[in-house]
Amino acid sequence: MRIDLIVRVPDTPDSGPTKANARAAEASSSLAADTAKLWTDHNRVAALSAKVNHLPEIRQEKVAALAKKVREGSYQTTPEQTAAAMIGHLVIAPLA
Repeated sequence: MRIDLIVRVPDTPDSGPTKANARAAEASSSLAADTAKLWTDHNRVAALSAKVNHLPEIRQEKVAALAKKVREGSYQTTPEQTAAAMIGHLVIAPLA
């Protein structure tokens, strides 16, 4: 049995403008006059962006504290926490 994945629709003669086409044209002409203002405080966004860009990627104090716990044997995690961290890394890493 063969399955044809390409569906061919026969050509139909154009019957001229329809009510749906007229409504779509009317809607698009009325939308052309609409405007949107997404954010008014551009300076604040720029300042926050600059602040984030200057933060260190690795927080050394946190790394040192975790390394100390690992050396002492007092760092405890559950299998669920480990799995969540691994999956989070796999999902987020490709996006970065």
